Amino acid sequence: MTAPLSTAPPTSPVWFRALVWLAPLLLIVTAWMPDDSADKPLPVAGRVALTLLGVGLAALFEQVPRRLTYTLTDTGLRISRFSGTFEWPYRELRVRRTDAGLGLRVGGVGLPGYHTGTYIFTGAGYRNVQAIASNTRGGLIVERGGTPYYLTPADPDAFAQALAARGVPVLD
Repeated sequence: MTAPLSTAPPTSPVWFRALVWLAPLLLIVTAWMPDDSADKPLPVAGRVALTLLGVGLAALFEQVPRRLTYTLTDTGLRISRFSGTFEWPYRELRVRRTDAGLGLRVGGVGLPGYHTGTYIFTGAGYRNVQAIASNTRGGLIVERGGTPYYLTPADPDAFAQALAARGVPVLD
């Protein structure tokens, strides 16, 4: 099977989505707001640059979550994210089901529908995990070389079963 598997739908809190989208909106709006107290107003080129930066950020925020996919190929687990695609051979993997999720982000990207980087893990067994997830809850752990990765397929149980069918050990 080489078709991409669905990731879990993002369920970020409304306040988080609003905060993320506020940044590009503020760049665009404040570039064109008149400032009567300024001795020298922002030149039109500066206003256009801030507007383009805001539009670019909005486009980036829209495209980043769409790039996250997991694919079970004949040779390994292929993961595509905004920064690139890589494949892990099945023989290097172990999978563990979990009810825990991601805590505080230590480093990386945290956008609605796209979480990558190092996160504190809220469950037992791991202090930190590497997230490659669409959500902060409802995922599973895939270990590779002793490093735990938090993934969020749409159906974690079916994903774990599919990995087990390809020879990946399922841990308790």
